[in-house]
Parts: sequence; C-alpha cells; structure tokens
Amino acid sequence: MMKSIFGKLAFAISGVTIATTAYCGTYVYISNIEDADIAAYELTAGPSPHLNLVGRFPAGKFAMPMAVTPDGKNLYASVRSKPFSLYIYQIDQSNGQLKWTGSVPLADSMVAVSTDKTGKWLLATSFGGHNNSVNQIQANGYVNPVPAEAFPSGGKNPHAIIFDQSNKFVYVPQLGTDEIKIHTFNASQAKPLSETSTSVALQKQQGPRHIVISDDNKFAYVITEMTGEVVVFSRDIKSGGLTQIQAVSSLPADSKLVPGRPRPPTGSPEATAFDDSNMIFCAEIKLTPNGKFLYTSERTKSTLSGFEVNPQTGKVKYLFTIPTEEMPRGFNVDPSGQFLVASGQKSDKVSLYSINQANGELNLIERVAGGKGANWVTFVKTK
Repeated sequence: MMKSIFGKLAFAISGVTIATTAYCGTYVYISNIEDADIAAYELTAGPSPHLNLVGRFPAGKFAMPMAVTPDGKNLYASVRSKPFSLYIYQIDQSNGQLKWTGSVPLADSMVAVSTDKTGKWLLATSFGGHNNSVNQIQANGYVNPVPAEAFPSGGKNPHAIIFDQSNKFVYVPQLGTDEIKIHTFNASQAKPLSETSTSVALQKQQGPRHIVISDDNKFAYVITEMTGEVVVFSRDIKSGGLTQIQAVSSLPADSKLVPGRPRPPTGSPEATAFDDSNMIFCAEIKLTPNGKFLYTSERTKSTLSGFEVNPQTGKVKYLFTIPTEEMPRGFNVDPSGQFLVASGQKSDKVSLYSINQANGELNLIERVAGGKGANWVTFVKTK
C-alpha cells in the first residue's frame, strides 16, 4: 500500500477518543468527474489520523454517484456521459484497491444509485430523464445488464433513491416537482420496486435533493437545494409515510444568498446557462451513525453546516457553518461517526475532519491531494 506523500497539519482533535483497531480496513472512495477516475484512501486513526492514498482507478468521464454492496465487496459507479453506464469494481478486502470487472449499460444519466440491504438489487434514478430503474445483482457482484424494471419517476428531476432501514420502502425526492415519492419494496419479488407510489409535498421552489433516514427508522431528513433548508419528517414505520415536523435553515443568519433555481443536468450543454453566483446551492446531507449530529453542504459559499439532533423528537438545532473545499458537492461521515471527509468539485484537495463527540464541532486534521471534479464520497469498512 502506498504511504501518504502529503504533509499533515497539526490540528487538535478535541472531544474524540479514538480506538485504532476500529479503523483497520476503513476506506474512502471519491469519484472525480474531470479526471474520470475514482480515488481511494485508507483512513487511519491513532494519535495522528490521516488519509493514505491507496490508488487512482480509471472510470468513465463524468463518473459520479457510487454505491456499495452491504458486504463491502463490490463498488458501483454511475457514468453520466454517453454511453451511460455502470462501472463495476471488486474491493480488495486487504488493501482497499479496486479491480474493475466490467461495465453494463444504463438507460439514462443516473444521478443516484443505491443497493438494497440484501445486496441483490441496484436501484438508480435519472435527473434529466425523470425515470427509475432496477437491476439484479448477481452472486459475484456483477449486475444484470437487462433491467428488471424501468419506469417513469412520477415527478420531475428525481435526485436520490434510498431505502429505509427495514428495506421495505424506497424514497425518491423529486427536485423539480417539490415532492418525495414513496415506493414499497420487496426484495424477494422479480420486480421488487412498486411502480405506484404515494407522494409527500414540500413547499414550491424548495427543491428537495438528498434524504437520509435515521438508524432507528423513525425520522427522515431532507436537504433542499434551492432554499437551503433541512426538512425533518417523522416516519410511519408500518406504512412508510412521512409527516413534516420541522424546517430549519442550514445557512448562517448573516447569509446574503438568495433562493436558487433548478440547474440543468450535469454534463448537458446548458449546464451553466444562468448566473447563480449569489444563489443558494445546497448539495449533501448526512447523519452520524448514533443520530446525534447532522451535516449539510452549500456549494455557492463552499461551506459545511452542523446540527444537533434530538433523538426523541427527531428535531434539529442549527449549530454552526464553516468554510470547506470549494464547491462541496460531496462529503460523508465514517462508519464510526468520528470523522468526516469533504471533497470539492472545484478543489484539488480533500479535507479530513474529526467530529467532536460532545458538541458536533468539525476540527480540520489535514488536507490531502485529490482529483479534479471531485463529487461523491463513499466509505467502506472491510474488516
């Protein structure tokens, strides 16, 4: 394994107790649009946590969203340039390196991909094509190139497709129609995803983008791209239904940003068709595994915001906003909840932060070299 060639910055890691053995086999994968590859790092802990570069692995131009099988053995990357395809990799369990095993066609430019909790199905949704697809994952990790299902999303500009903790429901935020579609899912059926869905409406022009479900399955959290809000829902565990209980801005009180508007699909000729230099442009939302803290990113000002979560009510309290890598489309929290890794679509660096377990503060540990057009950040624990 390659040793890191990047110098570390000396930052205090307050409020964190780190068990080195807990990080053996913890890897971070970041897809890079412009470099058309996936960068892999090992996250090591101990007295001086850092990211060691494992390698750079070729992918197609506009390789973006990624998903991993539940056993951590296979990684999938959606390539959003023509011919639209899904790149398939085996993850070396001893060193985190990726072995490309092939690619299969996708029906469209898929903005999100997700594997179900049985590891048998891969779901995808298209922002520009307004459709969903379902492909079967074979025992060796290869994906059947013929979709088991492909149908319209029922809304406009879907931007995420995720499972609840029971694997019985699938949530698809529709940015263009300000709603969340809720589908039932049955992994044992030949066509596991219901084409019919129920819908939960948000306010007009909010632009629901990404969604996370709490580990206890009781709450859902959505980041709105155009208004920069965290919208909190309680979940009906039996029906999968959502009831809004809160909406909180992720922006600091002195923010001068104005509400944004839907952007054209990534890679399309009109992708920079208007001036959005002073518009809200939120991207990602993540929960710590213990449900205590929640984080979001905003791309225009290149910031991360943190929230405290009340585990009983599900409601959030805004804590802070800090600067991060330029245009942070993607970030993620490691499986232990003690670290956060952020990339920037207009940055050639990747930031590693510790998460203060008492108050959720993010403390910068180091910045290491990254790829061009970095966007999706995925963690895998192999041991």
